[in-house]
Amino acid sequence: MGLALECAVRTDVGLVRERNEDTVWADAERGWLLLADGMGGYHSGDLASALTVNYVLDCLRCDEEKSEDDQCHDRAWLLAAGIADANAAIRTTAMQSFGSDVMGSTFVGALLSPDEVAYAHIGDSRIYLLRAGELMRLSRDHTIVQEFVDAGRISADMAQTLPWRGLLTRGLGIQNDVEPGTGICALQADDRLLLCSDGLTDMVGEGEIAALLGAPVSAEDIAVSLIDAAKAGGGRDNISVIVAWFVGRTHGL
Repeated sequence: MGLALECAVRTDVGLVRERNEDTVWADAERGWLLLADGMGGYHSGDLASALTVNYVLDCLRCDEEKSEDDQCHDRAWLLAAGIADANAAIRTTAMQSFGSDVMGSTFVGALLSPDEVAYAHIGDSRIYLLRAGELMRLSRDHTIVQEFVDAGRISADMAQTLPWRGLLTRGLGIQNDVEPGTGICALQADDRLLLCSDGLTDMVGEGEIAALLGAPVSAEDIAVSLIDAAKAGGGRDNISVIVAWFVGRTHGL
């Protein structure tokens, strides 16, 4: 049996916000997973997140239409190029619509093949890998709190409780130049991936996320359980998740 990507996408307004400003998109056939979270406190976060996903998609589709010799083989770089295009579009739209750069979004995207995942991110939307019951965060938050953790000034547990943990150091639409984090990770049999907005991670600890992501149920059921857990934890923000893994693969292949 050939390998296929099982994938589920869920987004929810949560229990406090009046509208959902997240944009999520997945193409299981191509292995493209994209998630953007419009920044609260800015104008039209929903438009900023939609622009982000659309411009990254345009970049991916444009590359796909090229001849095989001309296609970009650094897929993490390809995502980063789409992020740069989205950043410029958000800033232009903000100036035209509001007269200032007052739109913003975070983003995390992944391009999957059976052997590896290439990813790029900016802000505090995250990508996780679950392997043999261990949850590994592939992304690194672009926040002031994360810088304090990296410098050893506070613990990761303490960071989770700080009321200003959402203050970003990088994001789309904030500055002319944008510097996403990128990476490539080899995949093994039974690996599971999760892309999510901070509406999940601010409400649900990583231990619970690992348990839910590893449950022996469908990707759709896991996505629903993650949304439900975030709402049970307070649901103070929009909540978006993409859950994915390859099926038809066994150890040793």
